Amino acid sequence: MTDDNRVAARNRATVERFLAGTHSPDLAEVAVIDETVAPGIVCHGFPGGDPCDRESYKAFFRTFRRAFADMSFEIDALVANRQFVSARWHITCVHAEDFAGVAGTGRTVAFDGLVLYRMENGLIAETWLRADEMAILGQIGALPAIAA
Repeated sequence: MTDDNRVAARNRATVERFLAGTHSPDLAEVAVIDETVAPGIVCHGFPGGDPCDRESYKAFFRTFRRAFADMSFEIDALVANRQFVSARWHITCVHAEDFAGVAGTGRTVAFDGLVLYRMENGLIAETWLRADEMAILGQIGALPAIAA
């Protein structure tokens, strides 16, 4: 195995661990962020504002997991190299608590997205997130014309 392949494999393992912890039914598992994310994390594209450090990253996932319960998170594709890891995923969950100003509806919500992680020394240093926010908002009734 070449050095590039070893680094890519390490990066992939870090992201797999991160995703498993941040999407676990146990909210305490967001603590995996302390072990997988660089202290000066830079984020782009997060609904409600971009996390700017480990604590705000954990807060984002706690808030999101409370709003959307009974989550099924599946990775459709995961590609890694020496500097980046990209994941395409889909989620099915229940809108349990407030999100985007809409109180929990109990509706099942399904959406997909993409994320690109820039890695430094085996840690996630930068994140670009693109989730299908229109699908989420339409399914919870925040966009009545789409929901109808």
